[in-house]
Amino acid sequence: MHQLYGVEKAYRSYHLAVGDGHQIHIEEYGCEEGIPVLICHGGPGSGLNPLHCRYFNPEHYRLILFSQRGCGLSTPHFELQGNTTAHLISDIELLREFLDISYWMITGKSWGSTLALLYAIEYPQRVLGLLLCSTFLARKQDLNWLFGELGAPAQAFPEQFDNFRASHNNVSSILEYYIHQLNMNDELACIKAAKAWCEWESVLSGMYPNHDADLHLVNKEKVLDVARLETHYFIHNFFIEDDFILNNIERLQHIPMWFLHGRQDLISPFAGVYYLTKQLSQNSNIKLDILNNVGHSSENINYANAIRIAADMFYCLMKKRFK
Repeated sequence: MHQLYGVEKAYRSYHLAVGDGHQIHIEEYGCEEGIPVLICHGGPGSGLNPLHCRYFNPEHYRLILFSQRGCGLSTPHFELQGNTTAHLISDIELLREFLDISYWMITGKSWGSTLALLYAIEYPQRVLGLLLCSTFLARKQDLNWLFGELGAPAQAFPEQFDNFRASHNNVSSILEYYIHQLNMNDELACIKAAKAWCEWESVLSGMYPNHDADLHLVNKEKVLDVARLETHYFIHNFFIEDDFILNNIERLQHIPMWFLHGRQDLISPFAGVYYLTKQLSQNSNIKLDILNNVGHSSENINYANAIRIAADMFYCLMKKRFK
């Protein structure tokens, strides 16, 4: 069995002012002279997680983690003004310039993979390679998949979906309901809605989820942050045009990419990344690992091992490109 790498204490932790009154929190791990890797967290709203370093050899990689606007230790906390996808992409580029890095590898899972792809489309000349897990394309059909009564998650878990949707019958009304509940003056009502939102996400994160299992998001502020930031992005269709990534695929044709995806993923449908890689057929450095009997959660040991192996193998290609 492959072992994941240990996580040492960050050798650098700081904030960077990015405009609109926002400061993002950054931590760096691994080898300062290694290949720079930006790790984009999921959510939106999850905040940086040092455990994401476990897949990367700290002797080979310089691991750069940041909390996106409004979450983690970034300030101001839970601020939605000046908080859009375009702002996050701009923040990444500002961070690259601040660190004086010519080009870097980008990795991310779920929403983190979305952000990595969007950054690569905007700044393809700055990207050494992409290592992406549970790739989420942020299309309207993905919202229908997640929150529609005919989506696979609702069909697989109708009891939990009935509890989650609170008698609302379409995606727009579900999102509007949660936006309203999460921003009420009644703190208990806000927390109740946030827990319901995160419980539905928890149901979908594992292949065989137990709805009664304890949530990892036990801190009420954390639950509220994730729910509020996610609904903010979802209600605005992620602040991008529909099918934006697939419609701009030609800008990614020269970038080496390694995708890992669980076939039973109930948050990021496998068909999305399958057709994405089909459209990247001109790119000779594309690899897609399909993980059978695996869902969305990279805490699955088979998924975790696959990411670590991919990161080790991808290093050989990145080393040739990194100068």
